[in-house]
Amino acid sequence: MRTSGSGSGTRVAALGIALLAGTVAALAQTAAFDFTGRWTGSATQTGKSPVTLAADFTTGTVPKTFTGTLTATSDMTSTCTAKGRQKRHQKVKIVLNPCDDGSHILLSGKLDTTAQPTIMGHFARVEKGKVKRGTFTLARGASPSGAFLDDPERSAP
Repeated sequence: MRTSGSGSGTRVAALGIALLAGTVAALAQTAAFDFTGRWTGSATQTGKSPVTLAADFTTGTVPKTFTGTLTATSDMTSTCTAKGRQKRHQKVKIVLNPCDDGSHILLSGKLDTTAQPTIMGHFARVEKGKVKRGTFTLARGASPSGAFLDDPERSAP
């Protein structure tokens, strides 16, 4: 028969430390990101030409939320009210509702917080009961064409 010794207590303590370390790591992954500022990029609906996007976000009233407006420009311009939320594992959901053209849009993407923060993912646009899907990219501070507007030597020709 085996007697209880310090071995099982050590294993329980080690398990507790591992769980605590995992919890701290999970909390670090979901630290609130500041979405405030100008975001630009593009969206491509399946089978269509790319559309230029420009968004202005401000911090929301609840942690990990933000609000603002998003404007899509192609042959016509459409402006939408944006309500966004940072989820776990750097995922971002942005609801665009209402939009000038009567559509409702859900952006689902992943936040990359490197030197120039970027949100990349897919969208679903509902207009007149029909769903259109595509992909999008938004980068904070970048110009829609990729040119560097503040530095003439680095601007696009």
